[in-house]
Amino acid sequence: MVVVSKRDHADLLRFVPKKPYDWRLGIIEGEASLAGLWVNKDDFTHERALGAIAGVDPDVIGIEAVEAYLNAKSPKQPERAQAARDAYEEVRKTTKTIKANQGVEWKHELPVLPRWQDFGEGIVVPAVKREFQLGPLGQSRNEQFKRGTTKTQRPVVRFDLCTKCTLCWLECPDECFDQTKEGHYDVAYEYCVGCGKCAQICPVDECIVMVDELQFENEHSPWKAYEKDKKRYVEWAEEKKSRGRYIHPFITGTGLEHVTGKRVPMREREPHAKTA
Repeated sequence: MVVVSKRDHADLLRFVPKKPYDWRLGIIEGEASLAGLWVNKDDFTHERALGAIAGVDPDVIGIEAVEAYLNAKSPKQPERAQAARDAYEEVRKTTKTIKANQGVEWKHELPVLPRWQDFGEGIVVPAVKREFQLGPLGQSRNEQFKRGTTKTQRPVVRFDLCTKCTLCWLECPDECFDQTKEGHYDVAYEYCVGCGKCAQICPVDECIVMVDELQFENEHSPWKAYEKDKKRYVEWAEEKKSRGRYIHPFITGTGLEHVTGKRVPMREREPHAKTA
């Protein structure tokens, strides 16, 4: 396995399931990149990944073949082949053998795909269940499409600062936000991929902050925790935000910005709350 990260092997193994055999883990230093997915950052992620694969397992592809391919594809950009070579050299130094049963017990549900023998003549595949009510109460996400284990960050929400503007719910590409009866927005972390759009679109300072996923051990509802003990939840949220917050810059390809942020005291009365 090759991982682009600033974490060490011990940290990464806190989120890697145990395997019944020995395997190799190589690390390229860098931030998680969405290159080639939603936006084209063109930060040499593809080239570095090819070089890293050659470094961790040359039986798959050799570094000479990688360089020849990149030079032929982009003859006027030798820096692409150089990026692959650099990643190759780096991952050869960082690759370690992970022993069988090192890692964590995987507690997340594993999707089971039908085998080809399961498909018969005239089989009917049921459609995804959808809701047709308009508005925030008409959530319509695909309940089978849980991609929460892919996120490297998660949004931490200060419900006491929320103005109920609905922007997080409207802008979330994975429909992770569920409206509560009070008009706030709970987060279904099982569906959240950690894209950070909610934090960018939220107009209230410190209301939604993206935090390092390795600080969390479950997908529990933040709203239920807030309902149970508001003061304790706010203290918990501020503690998480102070240790591992991230901001994606608007200029792509420049990496993540690490900021300290400010501590915001709990609001005794929520914004726009009705007065007695």
